[in-house]
Amino acid sequence: MTNNGARSEKVRNTIESIRNIEATHGITKKALQEIRLQLMALATHTEWFTEDEFPAPQEKTDDTSSVYLLSQDAEDNRFALYVQSARAPTNTPPHNHDTWAVITGIQGEELNRFYKRVENGVELTGSHTVRPGSGVTLLPEELHSIHITDENAVINFHMYGLALECLTEREYYDKRSDAWKVFRSDTNIIDARYVTQ
Repeated sequence: MTNNGARSEKVRNTIESIRNIEATHGITKKALQEIRLQLMALATHTEWFTEDEFPAPQEKTDDTSSVYLLSQDAEDNRFALYVQSARAPTNTPPHNHDTWAVITGIQGEELNRFYKRVENGVELTGSHTVRPGSGVTLLPEELHSIHITDENAVINFHMYGLALECLTEREYYDKRSDAWKVFRSDTNIIDARYVTQ
């Protein structure tokens, strides 16, 4: 079996396992932890998800991350798996996803900060650095922000219950205006579904 064939089969099998976990357990923290373990196992195949194939944007561009779509269900845009390749400085505002989300590390380090809503904005509740062998899970309403200072490309899996372009109701907290705003849908997604075909 070719490397690409093995990769395609493993990605498809991983997504099928994740689909079965959600069908069995629903959207719970326990289910998301099981999904995290599936993605962490896939992420051990670092030779399949390299910076050469999934490059971060060049330093001279304003964008600091590239998002590559590996797979999503054709009929309803569910179970969307992406490779995100990012460089410093990447800093997102606190935001939710309006669907479940799991992030696991392939290369480098990505600091995730977690928050709760309070009357005057958000309050930090904790943090976790996503790196190879680790990951974070988020229920639809939970808040986090992402921070990358690594000089080299940071490559992670980002998986969502619904594709990014369908997430029209997610919100972020804008500290400058002290207001919650709608997080725009990502339109710069690179189609990399050849990985699973």
